[in-house]
Amino acid sequence: MPGGRGWLAIALAALVVVGAEAATRLGPATPAAATEGTARSTTWLCPHGGGPGWTATIEIANPTAATLDARLTAYSDGPAGKPKDVSVPPHGEVLQAVDASTRAASTRVDVFGGWAAVGWAVWGGAKEPGLGAEPCTSTPGPVWDVVDGVTTQRSHSFLVVMNPFSIDAVIDVTLYLPEEPPVRSSAWTDLTVPAGSALALPVGSQKVGALGQSIVGAEVTAARGRIAVASSVVRDTGGIRSSLAVPGQAPRWILPITGGTGGATLSLLVTNDTGVRFTAQVLARGVDASPVGDLTDVRQGGSSTMSAQVPTDGASALIVQTDGGTVAAGLRGAGHGGDDAATGGSATDAPDWLVLPTAFGLDPTASIVLVNDGATKVQATVTLLHEGGGGLGDVVQVTIPAGQTAVVPGAFLRKDHTAAALVQATGPIVALGAGTAGSGRYAMALGVPVPPGALPVPPGALPDAP
Repeated sequence: MPGGRGWLAIALAALVVVGAEAATRLGPATPAAATEGTARSTTWLCPHGGGPGWTATIEIANPTAATLDARLTAYSDGPAGKPKDVSVPPHGEVLQAVDASTRAASTRVDVFGGWAAVGWAVWGGAKEPGLGAEPCTSTPGPVWDVVDGVTTQRSHSFLVVMNPFSIDAVIDVTLYLPEEPPVRSSAWTDLTVPAGSALALPVGSQKVGALGQSIVGAEVTAARGRIAVASSVVRDTGGIRSSLAVPGQAPRWILPITGGTGGATLSLLVTNDTGVRFTAQVLARGVDASPVGDLTDVRQGGSSTMSAQVPTDGASALIVQTDGGTVAAGLRGAGHGGDDAATGGSATDAPDWLVLPTAFGLDPTASIVLVNDGATKVQATVTLLHEGGGGLGDVVQVTIPAGQTAVVPGAFLRKDHTAAALVQATGPIVALGAGTAGSGRYAMALGVPVPPGALPVPPGALPDAP
């Protein structure tokens, strides 16, 4: 037996040597090519805010032919809420109520199995009536700018800062005023936003030192971690509005508006020290682009904000172009009652958009404006995505002339005022939706650009409306 085990050991050793020599001659094995996944998954952050007696709805619109899964998690200045799972039907949407009982209320939405657009709508309580709406963001980042703050006696502005991730974020906040130096409060320097939470920072706090301002811009910078930021404004006389901050400044902004009375306020934020020169012009239906009154080749100083009243006529858009610098912009529209609405606009255009619903309340009316700032005519196909799904039967075609705006027919939108609208165009445009209600409520929300490859059919492939 000992001899047999010896010969076995010698044979195994020989096999090891032969195998090693063969491996040396052949070289390392080539790994199989990785197979690219076909299912998209996205995370959307919704710093919608809230208050006593407020309610909120998260809107998830699915333009694909597959059923998608979504998970909603609520955040505030306390522990995160228990996640809630929902299914989003193909060619349809889900309207899901979420917590909005605190100023810091925020919601994270994880979408699995495909691409969907996500946004929010909030209703103020009996003591703070009003309607606000905005898209959520799928790109959390370290720097956010917003220019919709007001700290006058009867207005209360909050920066809603959301950190749903597993590590603490550390932020610095700088406030920019019209004719005064920037405000950097020690209370908002190296401020920790705990992991899995959200904060609401009162812009008009006496500790901060920005009281009595008709316009306040803010830049929130995360020295550590990633965050999402929005502005929430509440007026004592009634009226609320939401405005998602922008994750970067740009030299040119497209600011659509619809659904209001025709009056608007343009606001700009300049964070560099040297200032910029800018020009604003209006795009509208049936007329050529025209400059806005005194806003032609205007200089705005560095590290400041400004606001100006601008005329708008129905569904229109402001185009802000700077010379030699970048800015953040905002447009506030006046409603038919005490409520107003705001948007941060878009620095880029795209052929495909999803416009989420904004018309809620008594006697609601929805409207959508499509902006074509290009040099050629664009054709757009608009399809309603109903709650619960139900196919692609409600379709209409809209023509947007070069350098003008167009509206989606009101009779078409009245088929379902709470439906999302998928807009597929033959060229780059910008889309925005607005909602009003008989109680004077008014909100605007920029559409969500659809990423390439997310749609089941290319633009123009849907049938013409009868």
